[in-house]
Amino acid sequence: MSYATAIAASLIALSVAALLLAVLVVMRYRSERRPCHLYWGLGLFLFFVTLVEEAVLDLGVWSQALIQSYLILVAVLVGILSMGSAELSLARRWRLPYYGYLGVISVALLVVGLLVPIPHSIISDGVVSGVPPLSITVLSTLLTVPAALLLILSSLYGAFRQRRYHLLYIAFGTAVISAAGALYLVSFPVSLYYAEFAGIVLLFLGFVKIPRLGGTGTQQPRPAA
Repeated sequence: MSYATAIAASLIALSVAALLLAVLVVMRYRSERRPCHLYWGLGLFLFFVTLVEEAVLDLGVWSQALIQSYLILVAVLVGILSMGSAELSLARRWRLPYYGYLGVISVALLVVGLLVPIPHSIISDGVVSGVPPLSITVLSTLLTVPAALLLILSSLYGAFRQRRYHLLYIAFGTAVISAAGALYLVSFPVSLYYAEFAGIVLLFLGFVKIPRLGGTGTQQPRPAA
């Protein structure tokens, strides 16, 4: 089995775990009707999609539509995940402007991502490890950095102020997955897959809440002022 094939197989296994987690979170939305679960479920489903796209690219399948979709979705999914955390940690007067910001940057990324051609050199040794065009990198950064910070900080807030200690898993899982993209840029593709696996496990423990790090987690979340 070649290196690229082994990486693709690992990504497929991770994608199955991501899809399972997305289904579990959406099932919680159906039972509890809390918007945070809907956003988290959608973000995790997009994570599943990007893992499958990454595996296909690693197997040598190349198309502009595929790589453009991948680069757009890996940024957008972080924003959508952060919307779930915003539902728990931000007051309505702050949520609406934040959602508006995410929407504007996401649309700009979509337009630029579909218009700017992606060089085949972004694939190195059968792995997506090259740097995207500068315009896509800038817009992705404007989208993912605030979103990742909100995910991490709101999870820490919920863990320590509201005694929802399972949110620590979400904070750590988000930090790991957010850092995973940087591993591409410093040419450590194998570490990237370890990071994606660890992130999936941590998010699973956080979203499903088994087991917890401590506390009862029964206190209802209160929006921050």
